[in-house]
Amino acid sequence: MRLTEINTQNITDDIIKKVLFSTIKSKFLEADCLIIFGCHLKPLLDERLDCAIKILKSKKVDTILLTGGIGVNGNFNESEYMKKALLNFGIAENKILVDDKSTTTEENIVNSIQILRDNNLINNKKIVLVSNQAHLRRIGMELKKQLGGDKFDIIYEYPENSIISFDNVKNDNDLRNLATNEVKKIIRFIEQGIVDDEEIDFNLKITRN
Repeated sequence: MRLTEINTQNITDDIIKKVLFSTIKSKFLEADCLIIFGCHLKPLLDERLDCAIKILKSKKVDTILLTGGIGVNGNFNESEYMKKALLNFGIAENKILVDDKSTTTEENIVNSIQILRDNNLINNKKIVLVSNQAHLRRIGMELKKQLGGDKFDIIYEYPENSIISFDNVKNDNDLRNLATNEVKKIIRFIEQGIVDDEEIDFNLKITRN
């Protein structure tokens, strides 16, 4: 079943789970770049930072890219917040690249791609994307579409225990509405040509040749 075959008038728990919560983490020892995607909600951003720091403790990562300015609904600069946390953790400042202008996920991706290109971090590189699990499919789809002519590996990483977990989504109407809208947005983006259609099962590790 492909994403465009989903009935947007009847998005079930099973559809939400398969589209947004079916990622399985890949094993890897090193990466060329790790991107942490910003969020205007500090509790969710802290989850992503904790996830990234755990990776940095155990893996070899050459460069860290922080993406996010003051979001549409935010009141603080997300990249500055993340950079301060990483510096306090002991990450060398010269390993950190920053996009502090983005206000949406779409801008995060466009600006990140430009920074990756400027720093030779796409072709034949391994890129780790860090965000909440429900956010990763759209991020991966947009990156794959925009970098379709390049050869690279994408690995998805996300907090194991999150405010936006599948169990919480099932039991909280507000979170379920957020998840439903995320599925609808993905399908709308496919229809608009922003991303390509995919099978509903999430391919956890993407290699582009």
